[in-house]
Amino acid sequence: MGFLALAVACSLGIAVVFKLAERRDLDRTALLAVNYAAAAALALALQGADPAALARVAPGAVGLGVAQGVLFIGGFWLFSKAIREAGVGLAAGAMRLSVVDPVVVSWAVWGEAPTVWQGLGLALAGAAFVLLARPGGSPAAAVAAEAPAATAVAATAVAGTDPGPPQRSGGVLLLGFLFLSGGLVDVVMKAFQKGFGEGSAAPLPTPTFLLFVFGVAFAVGAAAVVATGVRTGRWPGPDVALWGVGLGVINYGSADFFVRAISALPAPVAFPLNSVSIVLGAALIGRLVWGERLSRANAAGLGLAAVAVALLAG
Repeated sequence: MGFLALAVACSLGIAVVFKLAERRDLDRTALLAVNYAAAAALALALQGADPAALARVAPGAVGLGVAQGVLFIGGFWLFSKAIREAGVGLAAGAMRLSVVDPVVVSWAVWGEAPTVWQGLGLALAGAAFVLLARPGGSPAAAVAAEAPAATAVAATAVAGTDPGPPQRSGGVLLLGFLFLSGGLVDVVMKAFQKGFGEGSAAPLPTPTFLLFVFGVAFAVGAAAVVATGVRTGRWPGPDVALWGVGLGVINYGSADFFVRAISALPAPVAFPLNSVSIVLGAALIGRLVWGERLSRANAAGLGLAAVAVALLAG
């Protein structure tokens, strides 16, 4: 449980950093790009191997890393667009409910079936996500609710007025893609842990895998920043570099600790417990630190989340 607690703490740290960065009106895409660059640099420093060894990494591991990097940055884009089409509440709810995906896949593929109590905890966690993501909820909780469970990498701090239900079919489709992309992030993490993590037939150091993940995410994010700068003439200020590096260090920790956690804990425990702990912690931080108001539904969601944590951790 120690690694999972550290992963949750890092994810909450990301939510806090984005909340503070939001108040400084920093370019979010540039912030993400710098964050990915810093995380990739840290992964390169920690892998402790000859860089030439990267060319000898198994193609399957490279493929998982590249796919994960695309999912990271793609999830950010999908979430931002889903907020405009469907509102922050529904977008956050769809992303967090995607925790069902890795649980089901781990059950079907790797035989990690939940116990009766874990199943009840998972059901309560789903109800808690819905209640916490309702309009009027804590912006910090919405930010954490959006972040992919393994990384909190796309925590965009885009809290604001919820426009309500989807106004057209495109919003529903976006929510569906968001649900799938959020779940795939966790499925890829689990696939790496099973196929190339510690104890596998061909173990690969986690920093090496994360180098591919964050490197690809940085490349895509940097291309978006350059394209925007060329088109508009507006370029990120120096503050983005400072905040981005800090965010990248925490982001790397979140991913690394989570890989270690899912190596020690079964999927029906690790994934939902990570998710509900992040949402619960972010809501409490928002309430206690920034005085963010919670509706009755949000308060009920916090209560359900606390019970879910107890059941999943038991």
